[in-house]
Amino acid sequence: MLAPIWDTNQYCFLVKGEIKAMIAEYGSPTLFLTLSCAEYDSADIAQYLRKVNNAPQSYSISRLCTEDTVSVSLQFSYKFKDFFNIVILQ
Repeated sequence: MLAPIWDTNQYCFLVKGEIKAMIAEYGSPTLFLTLSCAEYDSADIAQYLRKVNNAPQSYSISRLCTEDTVSVSLQFSYKFKDFFNIVILQ
């Protein structure tokens, strides 16, 4: 009777039962993310690449990124770890 009313014990048991049934039917839930580092728009990555590679200011961000893909990947990894620690773990 009180199951349709949010935040009642009956509602919580109903929702919990639905979730348990979904897990039994489909398996454990997973999180899947598709991320892009937007390296061509990142001033931080451009500054880092210019510093590490001693590149002149006249080099475009796209040129810097294509010439040093390993550093771009590392910077993206660092940014993702920071994001994960701040948003997901806290």
